[in-house]
Amino acid sequence: MTSPRFRLLPHTADVRLAVWGMNETDLLRNAVTGALTCALDGPPRGSPVRLHAVDRWPDDLSARLVRTVNEALFLLYVRREVALDVHLGDEGAALAVAPLPEGCVPVVEIKAATFHALEVVRQPRLRAVITMDL
Repeated sequence: MTSPRFRLLPHTADVRLAVWGMNETDLLRNAVTGALTCALDGPPRGSPVRLHAVDRWPDDLSARLVRTVNEALFLLYVRREVALDVHLGDEGAALAVAPLPEGCVPVVEIKAATFHALEVVRQPRLRAVITMDL
């Protein structure tokens, strides 16, 4: 796995991330890592113990990006698990997850990744700016 490729962008009320990757897997992985890094005030840590399928896999790449980040946020806040990797297959995606380390708590509640001004660009790598509601 390469080092994450994301950057926090200034925004007046929400969280905005610029994310990029050489392929779709990298883009999704970096978006999830960026979102969880914002929520935890540091990168997610741990060793994956299971795979969590991302259900209802959309046809559109923008929708897949939003769906994957929202699934990772759900796991963090509801199940107290951190997504550490993204695996793509013919049927969709799965998140490699681990329990949230003891003593580690989210410092920010991100409600959801949104479609607001979301556009995935290929040039030659994939790039997107994603907005997340606080």
